[in-house]
Amino acid sequence: MANGDTPDLRDVWDAVNQSRMELAELKGMIKIHLEAGQHHYPPCKPAADLQKTMLSAMGAAVLALIAAIGNIVMEFIRR
Repeated sequence: MANGDTPDLRDVWDAVNQSRMELAELKGMIKIHLEAGQHHYPPCKPAADLQKTMLSAMGAAVLALIAAIGNIVMEFIRR
């Protein structure tokens, strides 16, 4: 930082621009990996890990939905 611990406007602007570039790069990596089915080198592992996480979350959501439907059916059967 230019003046010690307190960031000035230029430091904040540089951090914002760096974050924008990193997000754009990550968006491109995910788009290439998940939509086109192509692998990119070298940062393929983070995108693959993200895909595994998304699939795991989707699987857990489907199991929870099946359990909820089962509970509703069991309530109707009991009555």
